[in-house]
Amino acid sequence: MISKLSAMAVSAILAASSMVQAQEFPSKTITMTVPFNAGGGTDTLARIVQSALEEAWGQTVVVENKPGASGLVGSLAYLRDSSDGHEILMASTGSILSLAREGEGMMDDTFHVEQVLKPISQISQPPYIVTVHPNLGVSSLAELIEYAKSNPGELNFGSSGVGSASHLTGVLFEEMAGVTMNHVPYNGMGEAGPALLGGEIDLLFAPAPVVQASFSDGSLIPLAVTTGEPTSLFPDLPTVSETLDGFSIAGWFGLFGHPDISDERIEALSATVRQVLASDEIKAKMAASGGEPRPMTPAEYQAFVNKDVANWRKLQAIVDGN
Repeated sequence: MISKLSAMAVSAILAASSMVQAQEFPSKTITMTVPFNAGGGTDTLARIVQSALEEAWGQTVVVENKPGASGLVGSLAYLRDSSDGHEILMASTGSILSLAREGEGMMDDTFHVEQVLKPISQISQPPYIVTVHPNLGVSSLAELIEYAKSNPGELNFGSSGVGSASHLTGVLFEEMAGVTMNHVPYNGMGEAGPALLGGEIDLLFAPAPVVQASFSDGSLIPLAVTTGEPTSLFPDLPTVSETLDGFSIAGWFGLFGHPDISDERIEALSATVRQVLASDEIKAKMAASGGEPRPMTPAEYQAFVNKDVANWRKLQAIVDGN
């Protein structure tokens, strides 16, 4: 009887200890690495959730921009340092693809995100919008394709870097529309967006948060969304698939943790992030930027990323000439 009570007491102490540890985490400033420069889609979404996460965690959340090489520079910098859960990564489709392209997380020619990062939760999956500068003089996707066919190699489309989701979306567009364009890579959408506004390039396949603010005054012209189905976020815009049957593509953004972070802390981070994403305040802020929350559990996000990266890598193979 005594041994049984002792065992029960030990179990109670351990449980209480775990609860205290959980309550003490996070216990200091959270650093959120964004592997792109300020003003891009990844950075915009990071700053939308920043203050809400600060309130939920009771700790300061610092956004650190580390741009370069389609998100590779910042992602590798994040992985080089260890983490106890107080350092997290806000990544995009492109930055995860850049890791796969470098061989990180690859096993038997298949990407496994869990081999390099621990998924926390997806944040958003805003539609990409085919957006042109008004000087181009086109007002529909059909007109854009006609112009591209009449002027092969003259249209300049920008992206957030070679191999990024915005680049690969352009590659798919070229393939399906039967056109040839000139790709102009930038160091993130924070540079590509202003380049389009300034007329340095003709068009972008851009995440909505990057370009939406320039639609109302005609500074930029949206032609279509790249999602296969219409989106309530942009009810007046047609889909690319209405002109190019079967065209369907979307980028995503989400939080990841370092391999050193315990599964318990990953679960704790994810629970708070999902709670924040469910708030009306965050939904309203994202809607104003052309997005909506897409919370996922770590397991759900892991499965999603691995499946989606496999599809994106097929487009990467076209770029790489394989």
